Amino acid sequence: MCAARSSTTLKSQLNIASVRASAYAQSTWRWDTGEDRWWTLIAGARAQHWTYNGQTVVSPRARLTFHPGWKKLTAAGDTVDRDYSFWLASGLYYQPPFYREMRRFDGTLNANIRAQRSIHVLLGMDRLFQIWDRPFKFTTEAYYKQLDDLIPYEVDNIRIRYYGENIANGFATGLDMKLNGEFIPGIESWIGASVMSTREDLVNDVYFIRTNAAGDTIRPGFTFDQVAVDSTRIEPGSIPRPTDQRVNVAFFFQDEMPRWPTFKVQLSVVFGTGLPFGPPDAERYADTLRTTLYRRVDIGFSKQLLGAPGQEKTNWLRHINDMWLSVEVFNLLNINNTIDHTWITDVSGRQYSIPDFLTPRRFNIKLMAWF
Repeated sequence: MCAARSSTTLKSQLNIASVRASAYAQSTWRWDTGEDRWWTLIAGARAQHWTYNGQTVVSPRARLTFHPGWKKLTAAGDTVDRDYSFWLASGLYYQPPFYREMRRFDGTLNANIRAQRSIHVLLGMDRLFQIWDRPFKFTTEAYYKQLDDLIPYEVDNIRIRYYGENIANGFATGLDMKLNGEFIPGIESWIGASVMSTREDLVNDVYFIRTNAAGDTIRPGFTFDQVAVDSTRIEPGSIPRPTDQRVNVAFFFQDEMPRWPTFKVQLSVVFGTGLPFGPPDAERYADTLRTTLYRRVDIGFSKQLLGAPGQEKTNWLRHINDMWLSVEVFNLLNINNTIDHTWITDVSGRQYSIPDFLTPRRFNIKLMAWF
């Protein structure tokens, strides 16, 4: 069985002395195969050694990029570069543990802790193009990561607690997309979307469901007959990792007033699906509940007071190169986004989760000056 979360207080004093050594090498090759058509290969490796556990790891990685040099014929008979790039990347990555990852729940240090390993395979492309005679760039990447020797962790309130053992394997796969460009001339804005699934399987995380003579599952505080006559072995298998947020969409837009270029506005919108969580004093496999959706809108207004082209400065103001006044409203719609849950237990042992929320609407006024 895996260690369960504890509500007790732990006091300990630990000392550790170690040396980390690392080295890195990388090289780039390019082959031109035609007019504006080329291949690029970037390959390298990183080696690390840690004296505390005596482990030496080597992480090779490579990225192959192809620029096809595709052209298109315009209505005027001119050829225009469509400017595509495609790449395939792969590598073996090791993440040596830091102090909190090697500390167990009971406060002891694991001298046999190993680096977490990940095998990455990534396929991506980007395209530079123009809309309304303004530059834009679209990028997308699809990836798969095989994860081994994982050190599981749990989120307890806002604290991350690591198991201190390499007792899980898992994977992460998803798709990232981003479009950025000048929706307004001379001002950069972007929109991005991600879809991801990441899961892990803990070693030996089995549990048993006990049943009474009537065949009812025994639940302390609920079942009248608490005498077990049979049990069923359950293997949870793959469960969501704490970062398993399936969908995330973000949008950032900037604009300025046509007649007053020194007055600007920016708007950001974030949407995300829920993250896994579970009751306290439970095993890791119980963290399969989901928080509510995350939704947030921020807006800001800024005015350039000094430093605009053609603006005259007199007296002591001549010493200021640039000055801006900004007013920001965070969480404009005053949405209650859940950060954690407080669990309450009644006299029968039943637990209830009460959501804890992030900050409500906030106002921020800022004056910035450069001399």
